[in-house]
Amino acid sequence: MRTTPRSDLAVRFMALDTQLMRYRAFWQCQPFHWHDVCWRNQHPDLCAALDQLSLPQLLDDEDMTTRARWLAPWLADAEQVQRLTYLPRLQPQLTELPAGLSTFVPGRKWQQIRCFEAATADYALPFMEWCAGKGHLGRLLGWRRQQPVVALEWQRELCQVGQTLARRSHVDQQFVCADVLAEESNHYLCQQQHAVALHACDDLHVALLERGVAAGVSAITLSPCCYHLSRQQPYRPLSVLAQASKLQLTRSDLRLAVQETVTAGARERRLRNTELTWRLAFDLLQRRLRDQDNYLPLPAIPRHLLSGDYRVFVDWALELKGLLHAKPDTDAVAKSLVDGAGRLPVVARMEWVRQLFRRPLELWLVLDRACYLEEQGYDVKVSEFCARTLTPRNLLIEARRRH
Repeated sequence: MRTTPRSDLAVRFMALDTQLMRYRAFWQCQPFHWHDVCWRNQHPDLCAALDQLSLPQLLDDEDMTTRARWLAPWLADAEQVQRLTYLPRLQPQLTELPAGLSTFVPGRKWQQIRCFEAATADYALPFMEWCAGKGHLGRLLGWRRQQPVVALEWQRELCQVGQTLARRSHVDQQFVCADVLAEESNHYLCQQQHAVALHACDDLHVALLERGVAAGVSAITLSPCCYHLSRQQPYRPLSVLAQASKLQLTRSDLRLAVQETVTAGARERRLRNTELTWRLAFDLLQRRLRDQDNYLPLPAIPRHLLSGDYRVFVDWALELKGLLHAKPDTDAVAKSLVDGAGRLPVVARMEWVRQLFRRPLELWLVLDRACYLEEQGYDVKVSEFCARTLTPRNLLIEARRRH
């Protein structure tokens, strides 16, 4: 019996799936839960080599190609894993634009929007801007392509600002205040339409894919983001191909896919290292206070706390976790900070290996979406629409419905 050959995207997905399964012990571990490298007994030679790296080396976000080469003696397919993530980089030609089009848009965000717009194919179709915000992307697309734009956004004040900006730029852009996760959003999708979304979070862009497919939308151009923010846990694959995978992804796994910080400045990196040390220190402190040797997660830490005193942070965390009754003395707090700093290299060694699989995992997730669209009758391409230094979330899915 003749079988349908798999697409290039499907072949790449299966290769990534094989490697992620093979090396899952390295990237599915959660370093904060361990006092020592959790795979030290299984890979003593690798651990011995990692022990020779300094903390600055471990905390440096160096090129992953170099890291894969360094790890190759112990992870035989490390370089192949990285090669699987190489994609075509689009080289959009950015021309001069009227100054008013970029009103209220931060510089880096505007550069991302310009690259996304330049990479978007021109099908001479009206646009549906999904999760529009103030509609900056749709306004640029509408002005450039001379096509009407429907901008879907649930925050009314953003719709009002966006509508004003569209009028000032003489763009035919109509804002609709609606929740894209509600059934009402289905009414605004139709066949003769090009749906676009730049950095819509997981449930939001998944809703676009599923509802866009159901409506038979002619084209979809999407740059996904924030896979870990889905309300559905564990991860729910979209494509038949991914549903057949043995990988089971938790929220922690999905968070790994978006941990890259190549756009962070020196101050941001210092704060990140402070946060890592303080989290490790508080983890040791809370274990002693609770007399339980297990990790107690904390939510996002307010940025102002990281610029202050460690004791203030501890009091904030104790109150958050209902541990004020066990408030530690000054010596115990000071000791936890010293011990946390001593634990930092252990976590850094695990993360140094774990981060090698960050981009492969992100591409696995993007290819799940791309293969889903292929299965639903679309021709699909996956590429990079801008440099990683502009945004690490630079993967682009372009889908055109087959006729």
